[in-house]
Amino acid sequence: MWISYVLGQVVSFFFTLFRMIPLAWNNRVSRTRFPQEGDVVISLTSHGERLTRVHYTLESIVRGNIKAPVVLWLDRKDYDAEWPKTLRRLVGRGLQVRCSDGLYGPHTKYWGQFRELAGTGKRVATIDDDMIYPEWFLERLLFIGDLRSDVVIAYRAHRIELRDDKLLPYVKWTAADTCRASYLHFATGVSGVLYPASFIDYVVGQGDVFQELTPRADDVWLHACALRSGHRVRQVYSHPRNFAVVPSTQSGALVIGNTLMGGNDEQIQRVYSAEDVAKLVAASRSED
Repeated sequence: MWISYVLGQVVSFFFTLFRMIPLAWNNRVSRTRFPQEGDVVISLTSHGERLTRVHYTLESIVRGNIKAPVVLWLDRKDYDAEWPKTLRRLVGRGLQVRCSDGLYGPHTKYWGQFRELAGTGKRVATIDDDMIYPEWFLERLLFIGDLRSDVVIAYRAHRIELRDDKLLPYVKWTAADTCRASYLHFATGVSGVLYPASFIDYVVGQGDVFQELTPRADDVWLHACALRSGHRVRQVYSHPRNFAVVPSTQSGALVIGNTLMGGNDEQIQRVYSAEDVAKLVAASRSED
C-alpha cells in the first residue's frame, strides 16, 4: 500500500509542476490586471520564503473566469523587506499589498480585510498562499453566494462529530458529505471560503479576542463566530475539493501542531461555550 501511496504522490507532484509552467510564464508576459473595485474582495497572507512562490497562487486567481480585487496582507517585517520580482510584477498589474497593523498569525488572512469592509455590504473570499486554484474557483463560490447570503461557503469542510453530547477530538471529525448548510460543518480555509457581509460585520464586532483564544487556529474562531451569529456553513459540492499544492511551500508546522498534537482541541476548548455545544448537539439531533 505504501508503494502505491508514494507513486501517487510522485504523480501528483509532477502534475502540479506541469500546471506551474504556464503560471510562471504568465508572470513574465501576461498583461491581465486585477480589478480595483468589486462587491467581493479576495484576501490572503504570506510570509518569509513563501513570498518567492506566492505568484503561482496569484496567477491562478487572476486568470479566473470571474475577477475580483485581490489584497495580499503582510506583517511589517515582510512588508518593509525587498519583494521578489515575481511579486512586484503582480503589483504592477493591480495586486494590492497591505501592511498588517499587528502580528495576527493565520488570522492575518482575513482580519485586516474584514475590518476594512465592515459595514460596506461587500463580501470577502479568503485563499491560501500555497494553492493553485482552478479558473472557476470564484465563479462557483459566487453562484451559491448570490443565492444564499446567510451562509459561509467553502470548498472544503469537516463535520463536527459528537458523542454523549460532547465534542469528539478534532482528528475524529469527518469530511462533510453533503452540500446542505449546517452548523456542524466546519469550513477549512485551505481550498477557499466566501464570507457574506453580515458575517463580516459580526466578526469585526467581536474584536481581536481571538489573539488570546485561538492565536493559531483561525478556522476555529471563524466557525465559532458563524455558529453564534446564525450563519451555517455550506460546502460547494457534496464532497470536499482539494486543489493542487505548490511544492515546497508547506512546512507543516501549523498543521502538525493544530491537528496531530492537539492544538486545535486546546483552542476549541477555550472558545466553545456550553451554549455553543448545546447548539451543535441540537443540530446533530435534528439532522440524524
